[in-house]
Amino acid sequence: MFVKKFEADTLEEALKAVKLELGPDAIILKTITNNGLKGAFKKKRIEITAAISERSFEKKAKVDKVLNDDQKEAFYQKPASAIKETITRYNTGAEAQGPGGGYGGLGLNKVVNTLAKGSASLADVKSKTSSIIKNSLDDFLTDSDGRDTDSDSADVPVRRAPPAPKNSGKYADPPPAAKAPKAAQFQAAQKDAAPALGKDPAASSPAGGTVSREAYNELKQELRTQHHRMELLEQKLLELTQGQQHPKHANEAKGIFQLRTTLKTLDVSEAHVLDLIKKANYEFSKEDLENPDVVFEFALKEMAGAIHTDIPLFAKIETGAPVITVLVSEAASGQSTMGTKIAVLKKDVVLIQYSQDAQNSTSSDFAAQVFGIKVEKVQNLSEVVGLCRKATEAGKSVLVDVRLSGRATEDTKKFVETLRRGFQHVEVLCTLSAIHSELYNRKIIARYKDVVDGVIISHVDLCMNFGSLFNVHRAYNKLPLKFFGTGPVVPDDLEGATSERLMSGLFQF
Repeated sequence: MFVKKFEADTLEEALKAVKLELGPDAIILKTITNNGLKGAFKKKRIEITAAISERSFEKKAKVDKVLNDDQKEAFYQKPASAIKETITRYNTGAEAQGPGGGYGGLGLNKVVNTLAKGSASLADVKSKTSSIIKNSLDDFLTDSDGRDTDSDSADVPVRRAPPAPKNSGKYADPPPAAKAPKAAQFQAAQKDAAPALGKDPAASSPAGGTVSREAYNELKQELRTQHHRMELLEQKLLELTQGQQHPKHANEAKGIFQLRTTLKTLDVSEAHVLDLIKKANYEFSKEDLENPDVVFEFALKEMAGAIHTDIPLFAKIETGAPVITVLVSEAASGQSTMGTKIAVLKKDVVLIQYSQDAQNSTSSDFAAQVFGIKVEKVQNLSEVVGLCRKATEAGKSVLVDVRLSGRATEDTKKFVETLRRGFQHVEVLCTLSAIHSELYNRKIIARYKDVVDGVIISHVDLCMNFGSLFNVHRAYNKLPLKFFGTGPVVPDDLEGATSERLMSGLFQF
């Protein structure tokens, strides 16, 4: 249901507007008279609210599409009953022809009359149509000259359809209802003019020059083919436009363009990409920059060289002196499993698990029991210091698993300072998870960067975006990478951090 308001100076003008806009089937919902109470100079106005059903509006729209402005004004001057009868008859004829008929009940087909008039054979019609399609499909579908004779046969009068309105759409139908013959008359004329199937169109074409049904069907099929090709081209153009997210810069070398596009796709930071491009432009000639292999080889070396890795402190101490290794993290980062894997690498290690959550203190570590690792679970940092002193006096190394919340940052710093003052060999490592977002990992490492000596990355085997890991490490390059966790198996899925492992994940080697 469509509802619309109309305003006019008089009731007659308002009703006329309703009739012109919505047609004879419109229903008057409300009429208001504005008497100008708000000011003496305000003019009296009539306001009418009218409505029409969607089906009735569609029927009226089909007729409006084939009428020009003058014809429409004259048509709606008629009585409402005559207008309604004409609209009904027109739509009944269009529906009788079916979805693909295209004739309607009151008009002639425009393609047949404007193109095929005077054509003696199917070959002539197809030739003429092809040439017009090549020039412009829009010009072929639009008849704007308004003359009463065809250009190919000036001596034979032809009924011409008016220009299509600007808002033509799916309701558009060929010629005006006011000047068109009745449906029955047109169908009878078409039956007399069309030759029998299987005969030569040139021989069967009447003197009036009307084209055969076979010729018309082939013309319509050719138009559909051309229209389909245009739609495919437009769709392809849209896809190319949307897919061109990284346009090539003016005078940019081919190798540089491919490098920039690839690294952006891998989510490598823009700052590092620009740094690589500057170095490549400085190092290579124009010929080398056009070679993508040369540019990518250079970029791989530079990126691998930017990754800082190191071995853990307990592997550096050759005297066998006890080493206290502290792992620091927040939330679920896989640190407990990483701590168990590292503890298995050393003999005579005491594993201390500190957590602010009381539930974690009652949990059991099956892997630690299997490998014979002594596990101490505490909830007080002072207890951690006491256990570390007791273990080092016995000549054992200590691995402290500290799981914190963001509110305990200052307590963590004081705890680490206490350990470093009280013990000789202390190393603090921050644990990051490869499945966490780049923003979260940046927040964690920024919070503990002043107290840690390196970084451990867990869940590397589940990582979907190595570009984010590379960006975080490059932003805090002074902190070396110590270990990579590559799975749940203890201790097999633990490996020393290498630049090759990170680069292979980034480029999917």
